[in-house]
Amino acid sequence: MPDLLGATNPVPSYDVQQPRGLTPQINDTTVQNIVDPDRVVRADGQEGQQGSGDAAGSLAARFESNFMTFVSRLRDAQDLPEVFMNVLVGQRSQVSSGIRTGFAEEMAQFLEFIQMDESELASFLQNQVQSGARFSGALFQLLRGAYGGTASEMVKDEILQFVRRFSDWSSTEHIENNLLRTADEMADAVPGKWGRELNEIVAQLENGILAGDREGNLQLLRNKLFPLISNYVSTTHDHGLARALLSVMTLDVARYENGSEPGLLQALRHLASGDVLPKALADLPDAELLRMLRDTDFYRASASNTFAERMTNATRRALSGEAGVNTQEAFHHIMNSVLINESVYMPLQHVMLPLNWNGRLMFSELWVDPDAERDGSRGRGGEGGPVTRILIKMDVQDLGAFDVLIQNRTEGVSLLVGCPKTVSEFAPQITEAMRGILARNGLTVEQVQVAEMRRALTVSEVFPKLFERMRGVNVKV
Repeated sequence: MPDLLGATNPVPSYDVQQPRGLTPQINDTTVQNIVDPDRVVRADGQEGQQGSGDAAGSLAARFESNFMTFVSRLRDAQDLPEVFMNVLVGQRSQVSSGIRTGFAEEMAQFLEFIQMDESELASFLQNQVQSGARFSGALFQLLRGAYGGTASEMVKDEILQFVRRFSDWSSTEHIENNLLRTADEMADAVPGKWGRELNEIVAQLENGILAGDREGNLQLLRNKLFPLISNYVSTTHDHGLARALLSVMTLDVARYENGSEPGLLQALRHLASGDVLPKALADLPDAELLRMLRDTDFYRASASNTFAERMTNATRRALSGEAGVNTQEAFHHIMNSVLINESVYMPLQHVMLPLNWNGRLMFSELWVDPDAERDGSRGRGGEGGPVTRILIKMDVQDLGAFDVLIQNRTEGVSLLVGCPKTVSEFAPQITEAMRGILARNGLTVEQVQVAEMRRALTVSEVFPKLFERMRGVNVKV
């Protein structure tokens, strides 16, 4: 019988039957998907990573390491200052089309918010730095010392459990906003009586959040909202948006429950009773312990971080379609860059700084490594010392892009400035001004160099410490 469904061109040895009774060998290339008990192989028999022919630029999932995907995306991410400046300048001149009134008002408020003078700039920058350093202060310094000084995996796990509880507790307001927003989207995604019942649950949830009733809110979500959506999916077989939102909400509910005050205080007292923290902490009343935990730079800065809230609102409106196509695409690039820069693999502090300074828009972002690698080749006498390294990227309206690299070593401060060609003509004056600024702030000047920027610096080349994680992070499939 002819093979009507076979290949047009015959495959060599297709009709040759293999003799029975022979055991396939591990290295036999004619047999596919041989199981090697000494190795973990893929089901399709392939080896290596996707995009290996384009290791520098491929965004496909890599089989050898998730960290390599992160490094590639970090290297290939679109320049955030340039994109952000295009959005700000475009909104101020109203050149974008298709923008709804709500988004226009949101951007107008954002532009008004970033208009500041010298004193406001210092406060704004300090707030961004503090809100980015969650685990700071004397308590977490003790925990870091205890974590690094113990060989007990049980003690380390208890410390990490407390840190996770503190992270979720300090993010309570953010998580509650997520729960409300997701529940609202669910109500809009389901029809008829389902939507009406969900709206009633959302109203009860909002009242519970205002009353601070975490346990009541959890009971409401578990006993009413989750069964309602599950019943809706099983009845209508709608596996679309409502079901997807339920999966998203499940993660927030888990964090909301993990961040409860009783659980946080119990974990803290358990660490104190186990000699990880001073035993006196275990005898303090609950109110005193909570006051101590709230008295951290991160908690105070997060509560007053209006920039993050305004930025989030503008991004949500833009990505939901309230902005023009060009603006929506720009915010997509902004959000993608922010997520990469705030990745769990990033051992650097990242700060965004949009400004309206004397009527001129500017956007800066800073990467800071306060404990950069020791550089033995550059220290005097061959002795390397700790290096603080800061990379500042700026885009200034009507001037262009700047790269500023600052390195602070024992010998002094080195400052390298890459600037547009029109600015480089004033390099001697800028160099002298920079030396004066450093000297007035009590810093020893080792080197100041100002030159035309031929090529923009990348985060991965300025901070080679990033690549050290390759030896420690390897999640092969």
